[in-house]
Formats: sequence, structure tokens, C-alpha cells
Amino acid sequence: MAKERSAFFRSVQALIGVVIGVGIFGLPYVFSQSGFAIGVGHLVFIAVINAVVLFSVADLLIHTPGHHRLTGLLERYLGPIWKHVGTLILFASSWGAMLAYIIIGGQFLDSLCGSWLGGNELMYQIIFYLFSSIILIGGFGFISRFESIFSSVLLIAICVLLIGASPEIETSALTTVDWSNWFLPFGVVLFAFGGLSALPEMAQILGKEKHRLKYSVVVGLFIVAVIYLAFATVVLSVTGTHTTEESMIGLGRALGPWALIIGSFVGLISVATSFIMIGLSMINTLVYDYRLSYLASWALVIGTPGLLFLIGARDFIDVIGFSGSLLGGILGILIIAMYWHAKKHAVSIRRFLRIPRWVLVPCALLYFAGIILTILNA
Repeated sequence: MAKERSAFFRSVQALIGVVIGVGIFGLPYVFSQSGFAIGVGHLVFIAVINAVVLFSVADLLIHTPGHHRLTGLLERYLGPIWKHVGTLILFASSWGAMLAYIIIGGQFLDSLCGSWLGGNELMYQIIFYLFSSIILIGGFGFISRFESIFSSVLLIAICVLLIGASPEIETSALTTVDWSNWFLPFGVVLFAFGGLSALPEMAQILGKEKHRLKYSVVVGLFIVAVIYLAFATVVLSVTGTHTTEESMIGLGRALGPWALIIGSFVGLISVATSFIMIGLSMINTLVYDYRLSYLASWALVIGTPGLLFLIGARDFIDVIGFSGSLLGGILGILIIAMYWHAKKHAVSIRRFLRIPRWVLVPCALLYFAGIILTILNA
């Protein structure tokens, strides 16, 4: 029983570690621009939509025999062509996310170490990239233990930051609304809830208890939503109209250097865990579904974002906007189509798939709307 509980909590931590990444630091800013109430509406709505998509993948992982990556499920239920299409979209989205993590992870590392070790932001971005890439060589067993420690430290650091900032809260900043920016939080919140790559690893952690995967998703998403709401509320209440895009610099100015240090530490931990878990998921996709060796898969996974960074792709907002809204939207629609097809044609598992079609259609329309708006605003 103790072993089962440990596996359950480790699976929850894996989801939290992947989902809470750089997106959390953009929430206070977009909430300040649209109004807190509108931002919270986006947060709740997208959390529910994201839960439906994660439940769809969890359902198929639970009831499909064998060990599968997301692309393996696409091949089984939509055919080999869609497997390759899904792999291309998933990898492009994941590489975009990893590139964003390199950019902002180095910024956080520079904020922590630059004043006493010297150097510049570019140097720390390269250090972050190399260190995280080396950790990936350790394989699943090492990384799952590493992820558990990281997630626990992350939650503690966020709690310390929020408690320390609470005496400076001014609730007046939570009452303003700007309807002209009502849609602004959508892309940032959608990116902040991305966590599909964690599900195969969560199923692997649970092992024979993988039927509890959906419960892990519920607990993990609830914790993430509470953390996001608390973080956005406190930061916006303290910094108000001076909220910065990455939130930590504005918070540091309002509270002092200690907040900047702890905030940068929280950012570094969250970005590192997301980089590692996304990289691990991509490596396992290449190993299990494309039969590449582990080292060859590792080189391909970490080499692509590193090359993009070196040739000059270093605009954080552009990177997360493209990988989150456009590629993430296409992937979401593809997953819903896969689940729909499984409900219609998979004789052996159809009776276990309980998400109704009237729930799936609005989710697909939401992703489609995000894709169209991203293209129109490009």
C-alpha cells in the first residue's frame, strides 16, 4: 500500500513538474491587462478544457494494452500517416517549449548568479542548456527521482514567496477590468496548462496501478490551478499596474532583492523540471515508437533546440506564442479526433471511453479558434 501511494504521488508530481513552467510567470501580467476577473475566467475555463484533453489521453493509455507514447496511440487509432504527422507536430511544439526554457532558464540563472559570479545572460543560457541536457542522459529511473525532489522544492519556494509578499497586498488591483483586452489571457493560460507529454511517464510511474492515472490528472491539475490562482492573485495585488511580463522583476522592485532571488529560484526550478520531463518524453517516443537508440534519441532531442538557439531564435514571447497557440492547438484537435475515432471504432475498449462527444466538440472548437486568431495576429 505504501508503495502504491508513493507511485501515485510521484505521478502527480510528474504532472505538476511538466505543467508548471514559464507560463506561470506570464499570468500576472495578462491578468493585469485584462482585469483579474476576466483572467480568472480564462484560468477556470481552460483548466476544464485541458482536463478533458488529458482525460482523453489517459483513458486510451489505461485501456490500450502495452506501453505507448502519444504517437503510438495516434498510429493505433488513426493510422500510420497520422502517427508521423502527430510526431512532427509534437516534436515541433516540444522543441519550441524547450527553446523557450533555455531562453528564460538562463535569465533566471543570470539573476541568481550573475552579480557574484560575473558573466552575461548568454553564458548562463548555455550553462542551463548543457546542465539540463546532461541530466537527460541519466534515463527514466534517475530522472523520476530527480523530478520528485524538484517538484517538492518548487512548491515550497512558491509558498515562501507568496507568504512573504502577502503583507504588501493591495486588493484594489483586483477590481479593474479592461474589456478591450478580454482575450489577451487566452494564449498565455493555454500555454501554462500544457502537460500532455507527462502522461506516458505518469502511466509508467504507476505501473500496475495505471488505472489510477485519471485520478492523478485530477489531483495534479487541481494543485496546478490553485498555485496559478494564488500566484497571479498575490503578484498582481502587490505590483498592480507595474506588473512586468515575467512578473519576477516587478515583484522584486516592489518587495526588494529577496523576492527577486526567490522568484528567480522558483523560475529556474520550474523551467528545469519542464525541460527535463519534456525531453524525456521525446526521447522515449523515439526509442519506443521509432526504435532509435537512447543516445541517438537524446542527441536529436537536445540538439535541435540548441541549434535554434545558437542561430538566433531567442525571442521568448515569439517562441511560446507559436509553439503554444498554433502547434499546441493542432495537437489538441488531433488528440480529440483520435479519441472520437476510438469511441466509434475500437470494439475492445469502446465501452470504457466515457467522455461524451458533446464535450469533445467544444474543446476542438476552442483549439481551432486559437489557431485562427494566432494566424490572424501573426
